[in-house]
Amino acid sequence: MDNMDDIGKVGRSSGEQDLSGLVRIMPVDTPRPDDMRALYAAGGWLEDDWDDEFLSSIVTSSFAFVAAQTPDGRWVGMGRLISDGVSDAYLQDIAVLPAWEGQSIGSAIVSMLVEICKNCGISWIGTIAGPQTEYFYRKFGFSRMNGYTPMRYER
Repeated sequence: MDNMDDIGKVGRSSGEQDLSGLVRIMPVDTPRPDDMRALYAAGGWLEDDWDDEFLSSIVTSSFAFVAAQTPDGRWVGMGRLISDGVSDAYLQDIAVLPAWEGQSIGSAIVSMLVEICKNCGISWIGTIAGPQTEYFYRKFGFSRMNGYTPMRYER
C-alpha cells in the first residue's frame, strides 16, 4: 500500500491493493447493500431491519470504507473506520465471506485501514476483537488495553 494517495479529510483514497488478480482491496464510496448483507451475516452482525437505505448510510457516513472486490464486481470482504479524522479511529465491521477466508483478504483490509489512519496522522486506532480474532489483530500491532473494559449501551 505504498501507493496510497493523500486521502483528505473524508478518509477516501484512490489507493488499491491487488491480491494476485483474485480481488482488489480499495476504498469505496458507493454502497452495495446486497453484498453488505452477505458480509454482515458472515460476521454474525446482520439485523433484520437493516434496509438498503440503512446499509448505504453505513458506507457514506463512515470515515473510510474498504471493500475486497472480485473481477465481476462482488464484494467478498469489507471493513470501515469510524473517526473524527484528527485524533482517534476505530476499526469496525471487518468481515470476509467464508468461502474467501484464508486468502489474506482480511489482512489486506486491516492493513489498508491502518494505512489510511497513518496518512491522516491518526495514531490512536482501536478495535474490539472477539476472542477468536485477537491474535489476528496482534500481527498489525494491536494489543489488549490493560485496565480497560469494552462496554456497550444495552438499553
